[in-house]
Amino acid sequence: MLSKHTMTGPQKQTKRLGLVLSGGAAFGLAHVGALQVLEEAGVRIDAVGGASVGALIGASVAAGKPVREITQVAYRINWLHLARPRLHRYGFISFQKLEWFLNVWLGNPTFADLKLPFICVGTDVLTGEPRIFREGSVAHAVRISATVPPIVIPVENQGRYYVDGGFSNNLPIQPVESMGVDVTLAINLFGQATRMPRNYITYAQLILGHMLTRTAGDPHRATVLVTPNLAENLAARFQRSYIQIGREAMQARLPELLQALA
Repeated sequence: MLSKHTMTGPQKQTKRLGLVLSGGAAFGLAHVGALQVLEEAGVRIDAVGGASVGALIGASVAAGKPVREITQVAYRINWLHLARPRLHRYGFISFQKLEWFLNVWLGNPTFADLKLPFICVGTDVLTGEPRIFREGSVAHAVRISATVPPIVIPVENQGRYYVDGGFSNNLPIQPVESMGVDVTLAINLFGQATRMPRNYITYAQLILGHMLTRTAGDPHRATVLVTPNLAENLAARFQRSYIQIGREAMQARLPELLQALA
């Protein structure tokens, strides 16, 4: 169970951990695998931040959802059911039902209601600047963070329009650093490939991943950086193998993390 008060593991955790989850669409299942390893090791998470699918999973963690339940929902979730066709001048898909789903699942929380401090990132349509959301409706903010342009219709908030946070800060390490943590663990779903992709779709995903990673500045700013080897397994759909890839990547860096937290 991930909570503010858990103090388990091979040695007492004396430092506060901030978890940073990048965007990455279908690759988000790798975040779930990493969470499984953290729970098994008894690592306490003290604050969470994310962009896009990282915001969705991060909000679930911050709301106190058990990793087992997050895993079950990740397996069952169908984006075709959460996305609704809608003709609009700025897109043709609405994520309003995603917001509804999150409100139902998480209990319609505000940021103040969450069990852990949480932030997520949106991108201002007019300026391209990141907007860090830390108050108000969690489901609304996560919907903004996952609104991929130009397919998904932008979301209005306080007179401004926002889209996917990954386009301005896909790995919000600095905002999480400011949340009173001592150690940051960043999971970046976009890594490097060792061979050329097999087709145009995977090639485009790889290049986009490089661009999104650069929007966040230096990923190595994190105390511990985990990069699942998803670049070798690119696909435009959810795959259960992504969870295992996330587990393996987190297990490889777990000793370093435990040492940093002691």
